[in-house]
Amino acid sequence: MIENEKQLKEILTVLNDEGVLKDIILIGSWCLLFYKHIFAEFEPTVRTSDIDFFVPNPKAIKEKDGLIKSLKCINYDIVRDSLTYKSTFISPNGFEIEFLTKLNRNQLVCVELGNTHIYAESLSYVDIFAGNYIEVTYNNMEIKVASPASYVFQKLLINDMRKTKKEKDLESIKNVLLFVNSSKKYRDELISLFNSLPKKWKKRINNVASQNNIIIPKQ
Repeated sequence: MIENEKQLKEILTVLNDEGVLKDIILIGSWCLLFYKHIFAEFEPTVRTSDIDFFVPNPKAIKEKDGLIKSLKCINYDIVRDSLTYKSTFISPNGFEIEFLTKLNRNQLVCVELGNTHIYAESLSYVDIFAGNYIEVTYNNMEIKVASPASYVFQKLLINDMRKTKKEKDLESIKNVLLFVNSSKKYRDELISLFNSLPKKWKKRINNVASQNNIIIPKQ
């Protein structure tokens, strides 16, 4: 079992029991664990102590019993930023859970998820995951996971912001692209997604890819 996978299962189970899992998308490095479901011989390398979820529609989130209370039951305490209310759940061993959503017209730094008193951070580029995900059955749960194409492009878009994690991300991007290029279905999906992106995003992706000897298929 991959390090911290037990905690991942506990978190996903709570989200599923609360009825929230169907309305969020797993993003970030934990996606690699699920790509072995779609790529033969894919070996995930997950070295992270945090888990991120993209929330396409924060208003749609409806909990059954209380997500804060349920996560507390598996030893996750909520920490809120005193200015923005950004919510982070932290376990005793430092494992973190965060929720992210797209930038909004009102330019709010954080947005409440339904009436949960949990606030997702509004960020650039995460809306690339809306509609661009795969569905995987894991421990009898249906999980929405960022598609390989959206994973690669979002990692390239934010690479300059990643500081100490830049090299790790680039290694991961290259590995995922190897498998994407070996599959007509996922290669075509990547090309289609790239073509649908705003010009500024395409330019940013191309610049970062070029600087790091990464070839993005365009046809």
